[in-house]
Amino acid sequence: MRILALDTCLAACSAAIWQGGRVLAHQWRAMQRGHAEALLPMLEEVRAAAGFEYSDFDRLAVSIGPGSFAGVRVGLAAARGICVARGLPLVGVNTLEVMAAAVDAATPFGVAIDARNHQVYFQAFAGGAALSPPAILSLSEAAAYLRGTDSVRRLAGDGAAAIAAVCPFNVEVIQGDLLPDAAHLAGIAALRRTEDPVTVSPLYLRAPDAKMPGTAA
Repeated sequence: MRILALDTCLAACSAAIWQGGRVLAHQWRAMQRGHAEALLPMLEEVRAAAGFEYSDFDRLAVSIGPGSFAGVRVGLAAARGICVARGLPLVGVNTLEVMAAAVDAATPFGVAIDARNHQVYFQAFAGGAALSPPAILSLSEAAAYLRGTDSVRRLAGDGAAAIAAVCPFNVEVIQGDLLPDAAHLAGIAALRRTEDPVTVSPLYLRAPDAKMPGTAA
């Protein structure tokens, strides 16, 4: 199976080609903006490095959020466009799960993304399986979740330190700079069912911060 995977959800842009259990070509760049301009050239570079045409892929994979609204839209639009043009199926994977695949932890842990306004996107994992659904939580709600589990005491992601700061018990931050990577996304997508690309939807978890002119704040 050959998979082209791409991620643009957070402060990085990445692309990877996966086949037979290993990554054949991969690029990852940290960036706060410019994902739309960087993505397509990056896809071309990894495709050329692997020596594949788009018609050689069996499926595409894309991270669907949570993340920045613009970043999520860029990745999903590009993936849908390629899939529709080439008649390929698509696999969408949530960003928190993609990040969790990069964490080397034998015990349960949580992944927390800074969602601003004293909130985090949060999900807990253990042994490669999700312990909770992806959610947007206030810092106090995240701390209450940890207190209620008694087992999740390690956190990764750029929202981890903020949760740890409000917890009245010890929480270890393990990879506070963690960001998603298409190389991990591809491995997850190899085990998932594919979908019609037009049915793959973004996972926003909250309404956009931007307001239309004339609407209430």
